[in-house]
Amino acid sequence: MGLLSALDGRIQTQNKIIRELDVLKNVISQRIFSQELRFQDSNGCDFPAWETKKLKEVCDINPKIKSVPNSFYYIDLESVVNGRLLKEDRILKSEAPSRAQRVLAKNDILFQMVRPYQKNNLFFDKKGEYVASTGYAQIRTKQSSRFIYQYLHNRRFVDKVIERCTGTSYPAISSTDFGNIEIDCPSLSEQIKIGDFLASIDTKIDLENQLLKKIQDQKKHLLANLFI
Repeated sequence: MGLLSALDGRIQTQNKIIRELDVLKNVISQRIFSQELRFQDSNGCDFPAWETKKLKEVCDINPKIKSVPNSFYYIDLESVVNGRLLKEDRILKSEAPSRAQRVLAKNDILFQMVRPYQKNNLFFDKKGEYVASTGYAQIRTKQSSRFIYQYLHNRRFVDKVIERCTGTSYPAISSTDFGNIEIDCPSLSEQIKIGDFLASIDTKIDLENQLLKKIQDQKKHLLANLFI
């Protein structure tokens, strides 16, 4: 039982680390997107002022795509949790639901249009045949995709989306209203710095989550073998 107690302690510590990293990222993100915290270029000079634009002016929302492949990995609204793709089920086109329409390309962004307060959005950085549900907006941009994803995933932007939602049980926003929301855009160079910086925190959180799962699996294995 001493080993079980040790594993419980490690799980508790690991959960605390993840919570603190989540809080850190939220605080830093708020400061960045409110422009309270600014980055500088390689010469230590300030980047140009941010410009306010409509989302549809810097992104292609639900771009026209080639036909859905005969077999693909399907991403529905239950596949993503807080920016992490947790489920990848390969299905046949003939068996796919009618909502399987968003054929993805690397660096696309998926934004949850139904119940957006859940923030189950995704920066898609995979290769292969993936198709997402029309419950997401598919976003493609010539700006920094990582920056746009982080901006859209931030609470400030999500609140703007929620204000424009209709419906009670399943509040949702239309693609037109979504594209008309204004965002603040820095220069491309600053976008890249911001996107890479926040992505590095996400990577750290992912690694800590992987370690947590490993410890939890060790505990499950130990419990399963206690009475053998």
